Amino acid sequence: MFADAVSRLAASIFPIFYTHGQGHNAVIDVCGTGFFVDDGGHFLTADHIMSAATAGSTYYYFGKVPDRLSPSPVEIEQVASDPERDLYLGRVRRDYLQAAELSAEAVRPGDYVCLSGYPMAVVSSTADGRFVGNIQRYWQPTFVVDATEAVIHGRRYDGYIVDRPCFSGMSGGPVFDAAGRVRGMGAGTLTRTIPELEGDPIVVRNGIVVDVEHVRAFVSKHLPSVGTR
Repeated sequence: MFADAVSRLAASIFPIFYTHGQGHNAVIDVCGTGFFVDDGGHFLTADHIMSAATAGSTYYYFGKVPDRLSPSPVEIEQVASDPERDLYLGRVRRDYLQAAELSAEAVRPGDYVCLSGYPMAVVSSTADGRFVGNIQRYWQPTFVVDATEAVIHGRRYDGYIVDRPCFSGMSGGPVFDAAGRVRGMGAGTLTRTIPELEGDPIVVRNGIVVDVEHVRAFVSKHLPSVGTR
C-alpha cells in the first residue's frame, strides 16, 4: 500500500546528528529526523529535538544515511523556530535531498497514513575520530484515530493522534499518505494509563502528529514560495 510512497519519501528524509564533548570524550548521536521542503536545502523538523541537547552541542547533516554517508558533514543552520507548536525550519548548504510535497488536504479519522524516521539509532566513535553505527529508516503504517489538542512540556499540539506510537528518534519525520504527500509531522507519543476494575491497567500509546495545516502555515511564513504551493 505504501511501497511507492516510501520509495518517494526515502529521498526526502535524513537523520539529524548532534555532537558534544571534546577529544576522546566526544559523543555523536542521532536525535531526530528532518525532511526537505524545497530545493534550496531548507528542511523541517521538531523544535524540541533541536533544543534538548546539552550546551555546546552542534547539529549536523551527514548526508543520505544509510544510503551514503558524507565524509564532510555540514553544520545545520537555524532559519526559524516556533517552540510553542514544536516546529523548526533549518538549512543545510550542500548535498540536500529532494523536497517532500506538502498536502493541502486535512486528514479524517480512519485515514491511513505512515510514520517515518530514524529511531533506535546506535552510534559509536572509533579511535581515529570516525563513527560507526546502525542507522536505518523506519516506516510505520498506521491510521488516524481522532483530532487532538494536547499540551506537553509547554508545547501545544493541534493535530491528530494515530494508533501507533512515534518512537524516540522519529520526531520531526513526515507523516504521509499512500500517494507520498505529507499530511503532518510526527512529534511524540501520548501515553495514558486506563485503570481496570480487575487485572492490570491498560496502557495506551498514541503517536501525536502536528497537522499539515500548521506545517504549511509555518513554512509559508518563512518560505512563501513553498508554503503556498
